[in-house]
Amino acid sequence: MNFFQHQERARRRTLLLALYFLLALAAVVAAVNLACWLAWQWWPRPGAAAGGWFAGDAFWWVTLGTLGLLLAGSLRKAWQLRHGGESLAAMLGAREIASHSGDPAERRLRNVVEEMSLAAGTIMPRTYVLPGETGINAFVAGPTPSRAVLVVTEGALAQLDRDELQGVVAHEFSHILNGDVRINLRLMAALAGILTVGKLGEFLLHMSPTSDRRRNGGLLILAGLVLMAIGYAGLFFGRLIKAAISRQRERLADASAVQFTRQPAGLAGALIKIRNGNGSHLRSVHAEDLSHMGFAETLAFRLRRLLATHPTLDQRLHALGAHWAARARVRARTDSSPSPAPVPSERIGRLDDDNLGYARTLVDTLPAGLYQALHAQEGAECVLYALALGDVRPPPALRRGRRAALVDQVSALGTRLRLPLLDLALATLRQAPPERRPVILKQLRTLTARRRDQDLLCWALTAIAERHLGAPRRALPRPDIHRLAAVANDIQVVFSALAWAGDSARGTALSGFQRATHGLLPAGRLLLAPERCTPNRLDPAIARLARLTPLLKAPLIDAAADLVLADGQVQVAEAELLRALCTLLDSPMPPLFPSKG
Repeated sequence: MNFFQHQERARRRTLLLALYFLLALAAVVAAVNLACWLAWQWWPRPGAAAGGWFAGDAFWWVTLGTLGLLLAGSLRKAWQLRHGGESLAAMLGAREIASHSGDPAERRLRNVVEEMSLAAGTIMPRTYVLPGETGINAFVAGPTPSRAVLVVTEGALAQLDRDELQGVVAHEFSHILNGDVRINLRLMAALAGILTVGKLGEFLLHMSPTSDRRRNGGLLILAGLVLMAIGYAGLFFGRLIKAAISRQRERLADASAVQFTRQPAGLAGALIKIRNGNGSHLRSVHAEDLSHMGFAETLAFRLRRLLATHPTLDQRLHALGAHWAARARVRARTDSSPSPAPVPSERIGRLDDDNLGYARTLVDTLPAGLYQALHAQEGAECVLYALALGDVRPPPALRRGRRAALVDQVSALGTRLRLPLLDLALATLRQAPPERRPVILKQLRTLTARRRDQDLLCWALTAIAERHLGAPRRALPRPDIHRLAAVANDIQVVFSALAWAGDSARGTALSGFQRATHGLLPAGRLLLAPERCTPNRLDPAIARLARLTPLLKAPLIDAAADLVLADGQVQVAEAELLRALCTLLDSPMPPLFPSKG
């Protein structure tokens, strides 16, 4: 299953979640009305019919009141999480790891996350540590892969070595790349109302009976029955929904982590430390809310076989196998000669040895001063401006002192490292205060104002920066376009721009365009002239392409990659435009491409 199939499956899971949620609401309302009906039977009234409860106004008031309470709880949680993963991290009291952190364990985690991000071709998620949690756990959340956050417990940082930490991070990156991060927040908001009432019911069940309560008689009994019904039904159905949504994707994430790192011992070591050590349970009052998101179980409960959101640790270890069954399956797929090479869209959302090795080499070979500057806000800003300027002479503010040295270092590295350097710089700048980010973007637009509309490379870098530093979109693009024919004009603009970026000769650009768009565009669509596929037309075109369903994005990216690889070489201009296209479509493209033949 490739990235786009995972995205489509995540979309279907969202619809399944909505169905489960409606069924859970109906079950809780039925339980409350049953409890009230029993109370009605307990206190018979003169002249009241046996079915009077369901025929009277009280039934509808209780139903509407219960629904209102449950929906209010969900809407309140959705409002609390309106800023995505950052809101969740703040709610938990998680502390963001600074890009220039001096703590060795935190630097090790950032290095591992940087390598994974560079290898996957996606921006590094904002990384947090959950203080006071001695168990080993982690989770990711966010509206899109490019807006995801990664939270790791303090216990994981303290107890895991680098290979084990890499196994945990790879597991969480699988959730990012498989489209699970968005449904994590939706599931949390959808169940908040049910689980909040469930917690109240649990609290009531754990209260010991008192003589005062016995003396109060029927009114307290009625209240107890209502709250117990809500507690049992809500908690049971909430956990049942989580189990239905989560358990299979956890098995997939373990298998993907082994496939990414080629080191099952790292993931197995982390699971063994959880099994034989302090476990993975959280002390946080939000442990129930997070139970479907964690690397491992966040709390203990009964009926584990039916309601568990994760396979047991022994099951997960057995899946890795004493004979490394997961590694054998990966090797069988990799070494099987009849298997064709994966098409480019199948590389989206994947990590492999080549890209991980590339990421490690890149980090190791960057000049020490430049690498340190990339983890400080001022240095990252300077690198961003230098990358956007390219060969253009920098303004006076960038030609003095330490800034001039950084600009010279970026220039000396050449053009092929522009995208990795951009990813590293943006990861630091995303930690800038919210009021600073618009200033950075304003300065970037000022520097590139004259070149952005004529230079597609400048546009690509600016578009990526604006995506990651701009204000979060209130509403994500809905995948409501189900036919490529509906966006034929937009495909024509984007592919014409890619064709001209790869070759300025009209003959070769035209032939590449025709081969790449065969089957995507209706007959008769021709290569547009360069002045008709400028950045001011690319912006709205890509915005509409982002609304394609996941399974339609796959052939689009395959065709774009075929256009880039048509001559067997990947030019910097083509790579940057293709990466920009994939970033704006929320489809992280790894930095390395297979060569033709």
